[in-house]
Amino acid sequence: HTVTQAEIDSNGGGNGLLENVATADSDQTGPDTDDADVPVTRAPALNITKTASVPGGTANVAGELISYTITVQNTGNTTLTGVVVTDPFANPGSIIRGADAPRDNDGLLEVGETWTFTAAHTVTQAEIDSNGGGDGLLENTATADSNETGPDTDDANVPVARTPALNITKDATVPGGTANVAGELISYTITVQNTGNT
Repeated sequence: HTVTQAEIDSNGGGNGLLENVATADSDQTGPDTDDADVPVTRAPALNITKTASVPGGTANVAGELISYTITVQNTGNTTLTGVVVTDPFANPGSIIRGADAPRDNDGLLEVGETWTFTAAHTVTQAEIDSNGGGDGLLENTATADSNETGPDTDDANVPVARTPALNITKDATVPGGTANVAGELISYTITVQNTGNT
């Protein structure tokens, strides 16, 4: 008998055994039977990987978009159902599942099959100002889970590049254009501009 994926997925029909009964019979006897059972071992497993990319390689402008690619692969011996990917750092609604491989799109993550997701995060000024919470990285963890497995996680980090800078300009005015009378008032206009990203 050749074991089928359906037999593994169903755990041998639910009792963990592949049960098989053989019968011998002859013209002179009634039938005699015997059975032989083989235990089913299910090992459901999945693996998630996540990568990040951002223009220029660093998060250095508020409003720029970090793009994530998330792959989930069935690395066990059992078809997985109810597969979900969550990522609290991703923009709401940005997690999108693409084509699977092989491309049957039946909603089941079959043995050896890989699903690919994309997601995005918009860099905020607060994230740049805090230097990614203090460690210089925007850290992001995605989680994949299914009905048959526990969760698996993977993270992808993007470095923060802070470039604090300012510029000062000063202009002076005096009546008549020159200081020629004691007591006259010179007026100054001073402007300070934040020319960096922090």
